Amino acid sequence: MKRLVIPVAILVVILVIWLIQSNIEKRQITGRLIENYLDLNTDEITKILTISADDTLTFKEEQGRWYFLDPQPRKADSMAVGNMISAAATMKVGNVISENVERQRSFLVDDSTGNLIQFFHDDDLLNEIIIGKVASNRTHTYIREPGSDKVYLAEGLLTYTFRRVKSQWLDKTIFSIDPRAISEFELVYSDNSFRLKNKDMVWNVSKKPYKKSVPADTAMVNNYIGRISRLSANDFINASDSGLMDFKNFALKINITLIDGTTQSVEFAKQNEDNSRVYCRKPDNDEIFVIYKSRFAGLLKKYSDFLSE
Repeated sequence: MKRLVIPVAILVVILVIWLIQSNIEKRQITGRLIENYLDLNTDEITKILTISADDTLTFKEEQGRWYFLDPQPRKADSMAVGNMISAAATMKVGNVISENVERQRSFLVDDSTGNLIQFFHDDDLLNEIIIGKVASNRTHTYIREPGSDKVYLAEGLLTYTFRRVKSQWLDKTIFSIDPRAISEFELVYSDNSFRLKNKDMVWNVSKKPYKKSVPADTAMVNNYIGRISRLSANDFINASDSGLMDFKNFALKINITLIDGTTQSVEFAKQNEDNSRVYCRKPDNDEIFVIYKSRFAGLLKKYSDFLSE
């Protein structure tokens, strides 16, 4: 029994400290509120650096489009970058939570564990902030300005907005097409090809060399167009994918023609039966995307699948 006294006493002390700290934070959250704490204008931001113990990531805006430098420019996820900029420009903080340097690590805002975010206009630093962990109330995040001992609580779950792995910052879009703009699409396999074509608002399907066509199942065509017009990747290649991509013996090519005569294409590498990842690429893009085999199965259609009953 005596052996339990000390551990229980320690737990009680920890609980009391936690309750005291929670109450202090609660009072400070409900105190004064500083709007746009970083004093940022979104239109001025053209470069962003996120610096953590794991990596340093660089984002750069070019002609209205954000790119991730890796080290060559790769299209960034515009929504993810936009959310980061919006969160920084609207950051709201309350009173100071702590000025104790020793406690910075527990909030993950010290120089070694914090996530430093720097905002630039070209090469001119506009402002910077260290993003720490989410507070116990799950509605605020610890932050600190570099060079300052003051730790604040900012509104929102900012940790997840600013800290991502590389693949989560990249644009996973393969096709982003208005379905109404597609006039025809072709499915090319190693041993056969067939085409769906819209003529006078009626879809027809034909086998290569496309001399004879028959009416297609409109619902099936619309369903397939819905899949390919907003096709996105699940992931990007990594070191474990090395040697697994066989584009010489492709599994499928999809060629899309729009009503303005322009075309877009994507080809999928030969599948590895032991691998759940399917690799694909576009002819005008060096990026190699990964989609899961379960999603790829929905793109593998036969000529007979489109026939109207």
